[in-house]
Amino acid sequence: MTGVQPSSGQRSGLRWGRAVFLQAAFLLLAFIGVRSAMQLHAETPAPPAIEFTNVTASAGIKFVHYNGSNGMAIIREIFGPGVCVADFDGDGFQDIYFVNGRDLYKRGVSARNALYRNNGDGTFTDVTDKAGVPGTDYGLGCVWGDYDNDGFPDLYVMQYGRNVLYHNNGNGTFTDVTEKAGVAAAGTVFHG
Repeated sequence: MTGVQPSSGQRSGLRWGRAVFLQAAFLLLAFIGVRSAMQLHAETPAPPAIEFTNVTASAGIKFVHYNGSNGMAIIREIFGPGVCVADFDGDGFQDIYFVNGRDLYKRGVSARNALYRNNGDGTFTDVTDKAGVPGTDYGLGCVWGDYDNDGFPDLYVMQYGRNVLYHNNGNGTFTDVTEKAGVAAAGTVFHG
């Protein structure tokens, strides 16, 4: 005698029952998981607020941006100052170049760009004059790049008027090669 076999109707009923049971189990597990995640979130303290400390002065940075304004806002006065970062001297520490505005209304204010050499100990030294990169006009931005592939980052300064390309001589000094390279791009074009 053979064993009792369920009819096809009984088989589909068993399958249906298993499916309902599995769905209920998955929903239960999902609900428990959601509840646990909600409880975990409620019990986890908020991360502490991020705090910054102004170390500009103690790091030796004395740069102050001068926009040249006389109280009227013209387009070049409302641009933020530019800054670019590179290891210009190859010592493994990132140095900072700041661009500055100029005295647009001839009031006797002296403003120049500034190159700060990273000393590697959290401090910087102003080497602008020694390096020969003061900028020549109202600065708008800057970028480092090795245009001649000699391994030393060169500095291009965008200005209101004539732009400047400073060639890195590899000894901490730069040479203005703007005319030789043909990249003065006199005049400023604003894109909106």
